[in-house]
Amino acid sequence: MTSPRRLLAAAFVALLVLATFLGFRENPNDTGIVAPTPITADVQPAEVLLGPIGEFPEEELRSALTEVCSTGMLESADKERTQEEIDEQIDAFNELELSLSERLSVSSSAEHLHLAALLEDNPALRVELLDRAISRSPSDPFLVWGAVQICSESGNAAHCPLRDWEQRLIIVDGQNSESWVRVAANRYAAGEHDAALEAMRYASTAAESRAYWTEMIEMIERGFAAGSDYAFAERAGMAIGFAASELPSYGDYVTMCEEQSAQSVDWAYACLAYGELVENQGKTEMGVSIGRSLQKLALEALGDLEKAAEVEQRIQARRQERLDSIKDFNSATARLVFSNPTLFSAYLAAIRSDGEEIAQRRIAAEIERLLEQRPELACE
Repeated sequence: MTSPRRLLAAAFVALLVLATFLGFRENPNDTGIVAPTPITADVQPAEVLLGPIGEFPEEELRSALTEVCSTGMLESADKERTQEEIDEQIDAFNELELSLSERLSVSSSAEHLHLAALLEDNPALRVELLDRAISRSPSDPFLVWGAVQICSESGNAAHCPLRDWEQRLIIVDGQNSESWVRVAANRYAAGEHDAALEAMRYASTAAESRAYWTEMIEMIERGFAAGSDYAFAERAGMAIGFAASELPSYGDYVTMCEEQSAQSVDWAYACLAYGELVENQGKTEMGVSIGRSLQKLALEALGDLEKAAEVEQRIQARRQERLDSIKDFNSATARLVFSNPTLFSAYLAAIRSDGEEIAQRRIAAEIERLLEQRPELACE
């Protein structure tokens, strides 16, 4: 069963993510890591953003827009919740986690066992579930990556075969920078700094950077579908919130690079190259932001203040884009993403292909184009 502390943390993250998606204002003075940005338009010309016709099916968009505008969904989303209502939602989610974990833990599906492990708070039971899952699907990179992430968390390492799972991860996902940087952080935490640097070099030259954000969302939504009677829009929203609580421990990477870059040129260059790779190939706002931060601290350690200032300009420019996008936020556009499986799947596919930022702009541009053709569909 998920502990109260972990549940409250997950609930807070879920509310933060959903608030961003559903149009609540963020604090412009907040300098912490931001949640995924809201879906907006007017950032790049539509012809640059639009993919192949039919990526977001027009019929689905038209039907979903009509439903969102006519059923009062927007007013419901913007309604302020009382503390009692929030407590009831947390209790309901707690009960759902418990029942879902119990149901999935006896499944023969590796995916169900993976999700059951995420829902389980007992470290030993989590590892047992993951071990069963891996025995059923030993070559699934997302599963093994998830097992290493869970195993790396404080309190889990003593219960799991971390080194064995790391080795398996490198075999099945060795071209992924995120697999290598996790191994590097684990070696660093164990005091094996030479091995950590070697892993970091592999992370900086990997072929791709993949944190399995969309795969996590899809797995959670499917699990909620199998074990609850929630409507799709609710499942999709909860899946994004829960997935946000299972993001990689980026703080481990920042701490490692900050400490070692200050002492070693080799470390600084490895962290710089990894940061550049993630900025160029990463698919999530969070990952790209971390990539830029790592570049800045590495460049400062190397004494290249001019390039560090250029990175800082990119950081500030993206932050301003997020703030500006909120001013033009359209609640209807955001809720369309959650309205039906077809649009939700298309949105997640766009993230995998082009990244979170472009995916959000693209669906907004698709809707803008539709409304130009059919202005009667616009919400009043």
